[in-house]
Amino acid sequence: MQKTLRIISLIVLILLPTFLFAQQESTSTYREYGMGSQIFTFRAGPFIPAFMYRPSIEDGDALLSFSDTRMNVGGYGSIRYQGFLTSTLALGGELGYIFAYDKGEELFTSVPIQAKLTYIPLQGRFELPLSVGLGFAYNSLEGASVGSLFVSAEVGFSWFYTDNWGITLSGGLHLIPELYTKNHPNFHDSTLLGTMPITLSLSYRNN
Repeated sequence: MQKTLRIISLIVLILLPTFLFAQQESTSTYREYGMGSQIFTFRAGPFIPAFMYRPSIEDGDALLSFSDTRMNVGGYGSIRYQGFLTSTLALGGELGYIFAYDKGEELFTSVPIQAKLTYIPLQGRFELPLSVGLGFAYNSLEGASVGSLFVSAEVGFSWFYTDNWGITLSGGLHLIPELYTKNHPNFHDSTLLGTMPITLSLSYRNN
Protein backbone atom coordinates (compact mmCIF):
# COMPACT_ATOMS: atom_id res chain seq x y z
CA MET A 1 0.00 0.00 0.00
CA GLN A 2 2.87 2.39 0.80
CA LYS A 3 4.35 1.65 -2.62
CA THR A 4 1.01 2.61 -4.24
CA LEU A 5 0.86 5.88 -2.31
CA ARG A 6 4.42 6.74 -3.37
CA ILE A 7 3.53 6.13 -7.01
CA ILE A 8 0.39 8.31 -6.73
CA SER A 9 2.43 11.09 -5.11
CA LEU A 10 5.03 10.87 -7.89
CA ILE A 11 2.36 11.18 -10.59
CA VAL A 12 0.81 14.19 -8.83
CA LEU A 13 4.19 15.89 -8.46
CA ILE A 14 4.94 15.34 -12.15
CA LEU A 15 1.60 16.57 -13.47
CA LEU A 16 0.76 19.41 -11.03
CA PRO A 17 3.35 21.94 -12.29
CA THR A 18 2.35 21.28 -15.89
CA PHE A 19 -1.31 21.74 -15.00
CA LEU A 20 -0.63 25.10 -13.37
CA PHE A 21 1.48 26.16 -16.33
CA ALA A 22 -1.28 25.12 -18.72
CA GLN A 23 -3.80 27.25 -16.83
CA GLN A 24 -1.61 30.32 -17.34
CA GLU A 25 -0.97 29.59 -21.04
CA SER A 26 -4.47 28.47 -22.04
CA THR A 27 -5.94 31.99 -22.06
CA SER A 28 -3.66 33.07 -24.93
CA THR A 29 -3.38 29.79 -26.87
CA TYR A 30 -6.94 28.43 -26.60
CA ARG A 31 -8.00 26.31 -29.53
CA GLU A 32 -11.48 24.85 -29.81
CA TYR A 33 -12.18 21.51 -31.46
CA GLY A 34 -15.41 20.87 -33.32
CA MET A 35 -17.59 17.91 -34.12
CA GLY A 36 -15.68 15.74 -36.55
CA SER A 37 -12.22 16.69 -35.27
CA GLN A 38 -9.97 13.66 -34.80
CA ILE A 39 -6.94 12.62 -32.76
CA PHE A 40 -4.66 9.64 -33.51
CA THR A 41 -2.35 8.62 -30.65
CA PHE A 42 0.58 6.21 -30.21
CA ARG A 43 1.44 5.48 -26.56
CA ALA A 44 4.20 3.66 -24.64
CA GLY A 45 5.57 3.53 -21.11
CA PRO A 46 6.25 1.38 -18.04
CA PHE A 47 3.59 -0.96 -16.68
CA ILE A 48 3.74 -0.51 -12.88
CA PRO A 49 1.86 -3.11 -10.76
CA ALA A 50 0.32 -1.33 -7.77
CA PHE A 51 -1.94 -3.69 -5.81
CA MET A 52 -4.02 -6.85 -6.03
CA TYR A 53 -7.21 -7.86 -4.24
CA ARG A 54 -7.61 -11.57 -3.51
CA PRO A 55 -10.37 -13.45 -1.64
CA SER A 56 -9.29 -15.10 1.62
CA ILE A 57 -11.18 -17.41 3.91
CA GLU A 58 -11.21 -16.62 7.62
CA ASP A 59 -13.58 -18.50 9.92
CA GLY A 60 -15.67 -19.52 6.95
CA ASP A 61 -16.17 -15.97 5.67
CA ALA A 62 -14.87 -14.65 2.36
CA LEU A 63 -12.95 -11.42 2.72
CA LEU A 64 -11.17 -9.22 0.21
CA SER A 65 -7.70 -8.16 1.23
CA PHE A 66 -4.70 -6.37 -0.26
CA SER A 67 -1.74 -8.45 -1.36
CA ASP A 68 1.51 -7.98 -3.21
CA THR A 69 1.08 -8.35 -6.97
CA ARG A 70 4.33 -10.37 -7.07
CA MET A 71 4.99 -8.80 -10.46
CA ASN A 72 7.90 -6.76 -11.74
CA VAL A 73 7.63 -3.53 -13.70
CA GLY A 74 6.85 -4.28 -17.34
CA GLY A 75 5.80 -2.37 -20.44
CA TYR A 76 2.61 -0.93 -21.92
CA GLY A 77 1.91 0.26 -25.45
CA SER A 78 -1.22 1.17 -27.37
CA ILE A 79 -2.75 2.94 -30.32
CA ARG A 80 -5.84 5.14 -29.97
CA TYR A 81 -8.29 6.87 -32.27
CA GLN A 82 -10.89 9.40 -31.09
CA GLY A 83 -13.40 11.66 -32.80
CA PHE A 84 -14.97 14.71 -31.15
CA LEU A 85 -18.65 14.67 -30.20
CA THR A 86 -18.53 18.27 -28.97
CA SER A 87 -15.81 20.91 -28.68
CA THR A 88 -14.50 19.27 -25.47
CA LEU A 89 -15.58 15.60 -25.56
CA ALA A 90 -13.94 12.92 -27.73
CA LEU A 91 -15.01 9.29 -28.02
CA GLY A 92 -13.08 6.44 -29.59
CA GLY A 93 -11.21 3.21 -29.03
CA GLU A 94 -7.82 2.01 -27.84
CA LEU A 95 -5.97 -1.24 -28.51
CA GLY A 96 -3.13 -2.01 -26.11
CA TYR A 97 -0.54 -4.60 -25.15
CA ILE A 98 0.83 -5.20 -21.63
CA PHE A 99 3.70 -7.46 -20.57
CA ALA A 100 5.47 -8.07 -17.27
CA TYR A 101 7.32 -10.90 -15.54
CA ASP A 102 6.21 -12.13 -12.13
CA LYS A 103 8.64 -12.95 -9.32
CA GLY A 104 8.92 -16.49 -10.67
CA GLU A 105 9.99 -15.19 -14.10
CA GLU A 106 6.68 -16.23 -15.67
CA LEU A 107 5.49 -13.84 -18.40
CA PHE A 108 2.15 -12.09 -17.92
CA THR A 109 0.54 -10.55 -20.99
CA SER A 110 -2.70 -8.69 -21.54
CA VAL A 111 -4.35 -7.31 -24.67
CA PRO A 112 -6.93 -4.70 -23.62
CA ILE A 113 -9.49 -3.34 -26.08
CA GLN A 114 -11.45 -0.43 -24.66
CA ALA A 115 -13.83 2.35 -25.53
CA LYS A 116 -12.28 5.66 -24.45
CA LEU A 117 -14.00 8.94 -23.52
CA THR A 118 -11.77 12.01 -23.16
CA TYR A 119 -12.65 15.44 -21.78
CA ILE A 120 -10.29 18.31 -22.68
CA PRO A 121 -11.20 21.45 -20.68
CA LEU A 122 -7.95 23.28 -21.55
CA GLN A 123 -7.14 23.41 -25.24
CA GLY A 124 -4.60 24.91 -27.59
CA ARG A 125 -0.84 24.45 -27.66
CA PHE A 126 -1.05 23.13 -24.08
CA GLU A 127 -3.90 20.79 -23.14
CA LEU A 128 -5.15 18.77 -20.19
CA PRO A 129 -6.85 15.54 -21.34
CA LEU A 130 -8.91 13.60 -18.78
CA SER A 131 -9.87 10.09 -19.92
CA VAL A 132 -11.92 7.11 -18.76
CA GLY A 133 -12.10 3.77 -20.51
CA LEU A 134 -14.09 0.55 -20.35
CA GLY A 135 -13.51 -2.62 -22.29
CA PHE A 136 -12.27 -6.19 -22.43
CA ALA A 137 -8.83 -7.73 -21.88
CA TYR A 138 -7.38 -11.06 -22.96
CA ASN A 139 -4.92 -12.10 -20.22
CA SER A 140 -2.34 -14.88 -20.19
CA LEU A 141 -0.09 -16.23 -17.39
CA GLU A 142 1.64 -19.59 -16.88
CA GLY A 143 0.02 -21.07 -19.98
CA ALA A 144 -3.52 -20.20 -18.85
CA SER A 145 -5.62 -17.59 -20.63
CA VAL A 146 -8.73 -15.79 -19.46
CA GLY A 147 -10.87 -12.86 -20.55
CA SER A 148 -11.77 -10.07 -18.16
CA LEU A 149 -13.10 -6.55 -17.97
CA PHE A 150 -10.66 -3.65 -18.27
CA VAL A 151 -11.24 -0.24 -16.65
CA SER A 152 -9.01 2.83 -16.89
CA ALA A 153 -8.84 6.44 -15.69
CA GLU A 154 -6.05 8.82 -16.70
CA VAL A 155 -4.96 12.45 -16.56
CA GLY A 156 -2.34 13.93 -18.85
CA PHE A 157 -0.59 17.06 -20.01
CA SER A 158 -0.14 17.69 -23.75
CA TRP A 159 2.20 20.01 -25.64
CA PHE A 160 1.49 20.48 -29.34
CA TYR A 161 4.77 21.63 -30.83
CA THR A 162 3.03 22.21 -34.19
CA ASP A 163 -0.62 22.82 -35.03
CA ASN A 164 -1.10 19.09 -35.59
CA TRP A 165 1.59 17.13 -33.74
CA GLY A 166 1.97 16.88 -29.96
CA ILE A 167 3.34 14.81 -27.10
CA THR A 168 1.52 13.89 -23.89
CA LEU A 169 2.69 12.71 -20.48
CA SER A 170 -0.04 10.71 -18.72
CA GLY A 171 -0.57 8.86 -15.47
CA GLY A 172 -3.54 7.03 -14.05
CA LEU A 173 -5.05 3.77 -12.84
CA HIS A 174 -5.88 0.60 -14.78
CA LEU A 175 -8.01 -2.16 -13.22
CA ILE A 176 -8.10 -5.75 -14.50
CA PRO A 177 -10.77 -7.69 -12.55
CA GLU A 178 -11.30 -11.43 -12.64
CA LEU A 179 -14.11 -11.85 -10.12
CA TYR A 180 -16.41 -14.79 -9.34
CA THR A 181 -19.31 -15.18 -6.91
CA LYS A 182 -18.79 -16.98 -3.58
CA ASN A 183 -20.54 -20.12 -4.83
CA HIS A 184 -18.60 -20.28 -8.10
CA PRO A 185 -16.02 -23.11 -8.30
CA ASN A 186 -13.35 -20.58 -9.34
CA PHE A 187 -14.09 -18.17 -6.49
CA HIS A 188 -10.61 -18.63 -4.99
CA ASP A 189 -9.08 -17.54 -8.29
CA SER A 190 -10.78 -14.14 -8.09
CA THR A 191 -8.38 -11.20 -8.39
CA LEU A 192 -8.51 -7.46 -8.97
CA LEU A 193 -5.20 -6.22 -10.36
CA GLY A 194 -4.52 -2.50 -10.11
CA THR A 195 -1.72 -0.90 -12.13
CA MET A 196 -0.44 2.64 -12.58
CA PRO A 197 0.97 3.18 -16.06
CA ILE A 198 2.99 6.27 -16.91
CA THR A 199 2.91 6.82 -20.65
CA LEU A 200 4.46 9.14 -23.20
CA SER A 201 2.28 9.65 -26.27
CA LEU A 202 2.68 11.03 -29.75
CA SER A 203 -0.57 12.48 -31.13
CA TYR A 204 -1.75 13.82 -34.46
CA ARG A 205 -4.87 15.99 -34.44
CA ASN A 206 -6.96 16.92 -37.46
CA ASN A 207 -9.67 19.53 -37.09
